[in-house]
Amino acid sequence: MRLARDSTAIAFKELRQLSRDPVSLILTFMFPILLIGIFIVIAGAFSAPSYNIPVVVADLDTSPASTVLVDKMTTSPIIHVTQLVSTEEQALHHVEAGDAMGAVIIPQGFGESLLTTGRAFIVLQTDNSKITAPTLIQAAVNRDAEDLASTEGSQFGIKEVAIEVVVRPISGRPPTGDVILPGFLSMIAILGAFDDIVNAITRERERGTFPRLLLSPVNILSVYSGKMFATVLLTAVRTTLMLIIFVLMGLAIRGNILLIYITTALIAVFTLSLGLVMSARIRGSSTLTVLEIALTFPLFQLTGVFQSPELLAAGGRAISRALPWTYGNEALRRVIYLGLGIDAIAGDLLILLIGSLVMLPIALTLSKRTM
Repeated sequence: MRLARDSTAIAFKELRQLSRDPVSLILTFMFPILLIGIFIVIAGAFSAPSYNIPVVVADLDTSPASTVLVDKMTTSPIIHVTQLVSTEEQALHHVEAGDAMGAVIIPQGFGESLLTTGRAFIVLQTDNSKITAPTLIQAAVNRDAEDLASTEGSQFGIKEVAIEVVVRPISGRPPTGDVILPGFLSMIAILGAFDDIVNAITRERERGTFPRLLLSPVNILSVYSGKMFATVLLTAVRTTLMLIIFVLMGLAIRGNILLIYITTALIAVFTLSLGLVMSARIRGSSTLTVLEIALTFPLFQLTGVFQSPELLAAGGRAISRALPWTYGNEALRRVIYLGLGIDAIAGDLLILLIGSLVMLPIALTLSKRTM
């Protein structure tokens, strides 16, 4: 097939051209990592979360005491009870499916234990693949439990009332594994693809080789698909380097490694597709590089690298959910920390793929108009 043959030829041309410039070859791998280190320091000064963290509640007791506790949680300024379910299995399913970040289980006999012994417990299941949210959920549930214990004690004249919150994380994230590492892997793919745009299109225009390439028998779709193929290969190398770093830092990767490569490749392809649209209008490599840097910090904040999108203000959450990169981040976390398979992240990958398929025709049309 001619399209496949031409695309392969363009991809190998890109790799050979990059190999002739050792400095560019080194920077294409190291620049995103160095840039991330700079923004880690900057990001520490910014935090404007609005807590509305989704949780589900399973009240297996339905006593007056458990009803009061549920009422307290529904009015919490930190958590948002999205659904009341009838079984513990249903609650756990909502958390594993990503519909909620935590599940509160009120066991049968909860109210009776409070009245007879002054002691009771509830179970909190949290998705520790998320950032910050599990800690906030635990703090909110602990506060509501303490309020209930105080109310019950004064109402029935019980001197000592205590409600224990038993936390059962459903994530396999080890204490030594940094929670923001999957987000960094996504950002490496994004920044690497942006850098590939600068090398593959803008600098080629500046050297005068891009017009000659378009005048060759190879059509523009083959040119762009070849450059995407080269970016996928480079992204695989970047992903390998980051996974090695993760393992050395003590991060346990529970999921399928192939799914991680597929996810980072789709993140890079979407980024490249968007970059092709941008490069059709932005001709200077320095301008495109500055734009890349300017976009980096907002993407850190909005796509869930440092904190869950649910902790953003309402406007920030809306923007976050409109960005395909957010779904790539969530897919990486589910694979790396929860060990989930393709069925759990298929929707996230589909959003990245659709985004790429939307951007590529736009880039082709703009390129033809600006030749």
